[in-house]
Amino acid sequence: MSSNRLDETLATPAPDSETVMGLEAQNCSPTATAQGTSIASSSTHPHDHGLSNEEVSILQLPSDFAKTPATCYQPGYHSFVFSEDWNRLLVTENQTEPIDEKPLILTAFKVLLARYTQQETIAVGVNLVDIHADAIHINASSQTCSQIVIEQSAQTLMQQSSAILEQNAAAGQTGLARSQCPVALTFLSGDCPFETPDHGITWLQNHSHEFNDNADLHLVVVPSEQGVAGIWLYNANLFLPETVQRLCGHFQTVLTGIQQSPACPISQLPLLTAAEQHQLLVEWRGATADYPQVPVYRTIESFAQETPEAIALRFQDQSLTYAALNERANQLAHYLNHLGVAAGDRVAVFIQPCLEIGTALLGIFKAGGVYVPLDPTHPAERLAVILEDTQAKVILTQSSLLPHLPESTAHVICFDQSEETIRAFPAHPLQNGVDPDQTAYIIYTSGTTGKPKGVMASHRNLINYILATQEKLGFNQQDVIPAIARFTFSISLFELLSPLVTGGTLVVLEREHILDFPRLAETLEQLTMLHTVPSLMRRLVNYIQEQGLDIQKFHKVKHVFTGGDIVPADLLEDLKKVFANASVGVLYGCSEVSSLCATFPVPRDQTIAKSRVGKPFNNVVIRLYDAQQNLVPIGVPGEIYVGGAGVTQGYLNRAELTQEKFVAIDGHKFYRTGDLGRFGADGNLEFLGRADFQIKLRGIRIELGDIESMLRRLPGVKDGVVAAHDLGSGEKSLVAYIVLDAGLVGEQPQTAVIGEIREFLATQLPDYMLPAAYIVLEAMPLNANQKVDRRALPLPSPENLAGSRPFLAPRNAVEQQLADLWQAMLGIQRISVQDNFFELGGDSLLAVALVTQIEAKLGKKLPVSAFVTAPTIAQLAASLSSTQELEIQNSLVLLREGGSEPPIFFIHDGDGEILLYRNLAHCLKPGHPVYGIQPYSSKGHSVLHTRFTDMAAYYVKQIRAIQPEGPYFLSGLCVGGILAFEMALQLQQQGQTIGMVGLIDAADVAAAKRSGVIASRRLNSLSQSFGKHQHLDRKQRLLRGMLALAKKSRNVLAYEVESRINQTSNTLKVKLLRHCLDRGMKLPECLQPLSPRTVFQFAGKDYIPQKQYQGEVLLFRATQKSDAFAGTLIDDTPYSELFSDPLLGWEQRVTNGVKAYDIPGGHSSMLQQPNVQVMAETMQAYIDAAINAAITHPSHQLVKEQSEDASENAIGEGEIEYSLAS
Repeated sequence: MSSNRLDETLATPAPDSETVMGLEAQNCSPTATAQGTSIASSSTHPHDHGLSNEEVSILQLPSDFAKTPATCYQPGYHSFVFSEDWNRLLVTENQTEPIDEKPLILTAFKVLLARYTQQETIAVGVNLVDIHADAIHINASSQTCSQIVIEQSAQTLMQQSSAILEQNAAAGQTGLARSQCPVALTFLSGDCPFETPDHGITWLQNHSHEFNDNADLHLVVVPSEQGVAGIWLYNANLFLPETVQRLCGHFQTVLTGIQQSPACPISQLPLLTAAEQHQLLVEWRGATADYPQVPVYRTIESFAQETPEAIALRFQDQSLTYAALNERANQLAHYLNHLGVAAGDRVAVFIQPCLEIGTALLGIFKAGGVYVPLDPTHPAERLAVILEDTQAKVILTQSSLLPHLPESTAHVICFDQSEETIRAFPAHPLQNGVDPDQTAYIIYTSGTTGKPKGVMASHRNLINYILATQEKLGFNQQDVIPAIARFTFSISLFELLSPLVTGGTLVVLEREHILDFPRLAETLEQLTMLHTVPSLMRRLVNYIQEQGLDIQKFHKVKHVFTGGDIVPADLLEDLKKVFANASVGVLYGCSEVSSLCATFPVPRDQTIAKSRVGKPFNNVVIRLYDAQQNLVPIGVPGEIYVGGAGVTQGYLNRAELTQEKFVAIDGHKFYRTGDLGRFGADGNLEFLGRADFQIKLRGIRIELGDIESMLRRLPGVKDGVVAAHDLGSGEKSLVAYIVLDAGLVGEQPQTAVIGEIREFLATQLPDYMLPAAYIVLEAMPLNANQKVDRRALPLPSPENLAGSRPFLAPRNAVEQQLADLWQAMLGIQRISVQDNFFELGGDSLLAVALVTQIEAKLGKKLPVSAFVTAPTIAQLAASLSSTQELEIQNSLVLLREGGSEPPIFFIHDGDGEILLYRNLAHCLKPGHPVYGIQPYSSKGHSVLHTRFTDMAAYYVKQIRAIQPEGPYFLSGLCVGGILAFEMALQLQQQGQTIGMVGLIDAADVAAAKRSGVIASRRLNSLSQSFGKHQHLDRKQRLLRGMLALAKKSRNVLAYEVESRINQTSNTLKVKLLRHCLDRGMKLPECLQPLSPRTVFQFAGKDYIPQKQYQGEVLLFRATQKSDAFAGTLIDDTPYSELFSDPLLGWEQRVTNGVKAYDIPGGHSSMLQQPNVQVMAETMQAYIDAAINAAITHPSHQLVKEQSEDASENAIGEGEIEYSLAS
């Protein structure tokens, strides 16, 4: 057919002339879906075929690149010729002639789109000669046979063609229609205008003006009895040429399948070519490796023989050699056997990060037991469910955690109390064997019914998991690898065992260490590997870049991995910059497949546009299936199925769920992950998100049904739904939608109801499963099937987060800059200048980050405590805009409002901060107003008192202004405790009663000098330099000892010199400050950088209490050991490690003794959850008793100054240097 003949045909309307089938678009903007990048299209003109607007779903056609409003059209072409007589077999029982070719092609096109998008109902608009008709709908239900679909298509096309021809004749219109749709199908009548694909491209270029230039994907076909020819026109800014080429091949495969099996359901029609099937099933599976089926602890035992003195494990300033670790694990195994632990018995491990985790894990394995980790931060109800489900025979724990442990029949062993008992057992290994198919561990994950489910993994699973990752990632004996994940997450086994099976060193880190970025950055200088979830990795990278840290210090880091959620490509690029010597990679997996199954090494020689999760590890098979369990093509989303040696045994006591999630395909077991993914042309897997309502939040897999079932248990809650939304920060947040009982609505404010719901969920769920926002609805939105339409749930607004405050926009440049920073940090797009930072989801860590950004962007420095005194944008802006050097006349800051109960006062710590008391304030009974007391200061000068007595006198004046009479309840951390004590002395001298003096890890001035303790430790360390080489001969021992002595001596000398220089300089500055303040002189600018810590250290040197306190004091002692020489900004070392007196010197300062309480956590972490809850309960009980005593005996003064002079009992002389770390 010549081009002239074609032009004539196009200009003349005829029944068999040009017809354009277009998929109409509701809007041409891209639709963001869980299935990744897609082209959005849907009908806006539903035809009378029994389908409503709501039932016509948006077309989600996968594309290689995202479509944005700025995406322009770049033409691309791919032509084809199918010479086969493709309609010769298409004859139905009631027909003697083949069905017309157009319905067949339309059916194949519909099937192709349905299989690519997994959508059954797709609207198709019909355009003919410039007249647009209503859209038609052809149901592509997965179980409908292709012959029925063809008949429906033929009937519909005939009806539509007649209607369009009548309209065209009346209007007298001609010409080829130009569809406004992103996907289109055009039929050309007559002979094929080209015989080969090359001829087709030439022909198309000459006639491109005649076709739709708005469609992102446009199929133009010319069917005939000899075959079918056609051209795919596409937007090259959305699709790659190889993608369209594959699409064309699949179109031909579907046509052939319809020929051969017209009665076949469309879901079972062939789509992939034989070559593609071989590629997906064989070529892209993990390599086969024959790993020895020997328990992992046997490999560790070999290192105990080969390199016994090599360091296996470090925690803070403690360490274990391979020989010592193996010996302790053997002794624990013997002890467990002695307690009756046999093969398959479960042993729960309920500990905070510590040195004993290695002993516990290996000891349980060696005893033949099953390792079951428990999280101390989880609610008691959840722990009780797990202990009941596992029927744990033994629980390994720490004495500080006993109050958190629910009752059970298990035998409880506290490592810190049973050390001698355990060490009394033999150090040689047990003479027992462990079957590779025996259960090794049980990890509990979120469950849809509200009950957590236990994933059982065998030793065979564990062996393949650890050895395959070791081989792929290249760990060796020189590696120093941190354990960052919580022990209850399966990835923790990767972190705990990877260094030990390669002869490297495992470094166990506390949670506080991980979140303290200055400290973590310093630790990174000694590590060779770093692995954590994307959200934490992003914050760490941001800190390193914003602080301008020298990245050369991280040259030892050789491996950097992230995973557990979708990993942004820009994060991977930043990791390559920060860790210049490291191989950067993405890890993927879940508990049911032994944690890890794939990895993607990020190329350093090219910039990546999007991240992948890569290719499977050895002995792992990954396949992608659609809902009908058909393999999906390259580039098309499907559910990720994982098979191979890593697939675990199933769920404990959940046979039905195991059968549902662990399925047999081709005689092999596969786990249905519920994750969506798609393969790239290079075989790398891309993770697209969750297929169901299970999500990953900051790397933690969460079953939304678990939270929803808890919501529905609450009286007054008719229905509850939970969704995850990205509020703009790049991280998802949980949002709860609730429908309340009619009787409950109006009885009390919504904020009160939501508060009660929050409190209930906090007792039932881990903190990472608690919703960030709550939205009350009159009814849940429902779809046509009467199911909750989750897409119709409203996005949370700032009102949902901030208690429905009226919106007030920024009114000046400073407020606008602050609003921009808050929005970026909190991920909220609309923030009122009156919204409270903490009510919007802010915390102390985010406050620290914001202070840094405010200084960088606005050039003004704020204390972190400013967020307590000025928690709104309006208040912060007012503080920043003030140019006068006004003194803070009132040091009192209301941390939490209360009722009629006596107020509680917390005095600032050694940095002058009060924000650290916020958690404690909110854990105390709501009847008490809670105040923080910050230093008396002015702009530029953080402290305007240089004596503790002056500070206390000023603070007493402040609190008596709002509470003229006692009893007074005072407390403080560190320096705050000393000041609370001095305030109590002064109040007693004024005739006032004291209800409580709470000393939070605070030491008296007469306690043993900290420097003496540290010096003693250094001497011990020097002496150990000789002792630890006793296994060597005399000459080698002397040489190594001298080298170690020289190194340690240099460190001690450098520390002492630097310390004395700084001390002398600071002392001179504070003396000058005191001189000026005492004489009312103007303060010189050189004193402005003087920190509160420096002033308090100086003040402490000449402070000696002049009287005894008449009564008793409370001492809250931190108990969790920390590294005293970590050199971080926050020293978490408990004072009990720094002072020889267990009562920290206070007993001689009081008449009625010291009541001491041990609180879990360190010097600072004791004020963080969950430790602070223990302190709050203890403190509240004491306060209640004091108030009740006053009520019962109103004439009795709780604690009152006695008439006699007790000054002769004052003790302690000389200068004491304090540990003021906080």
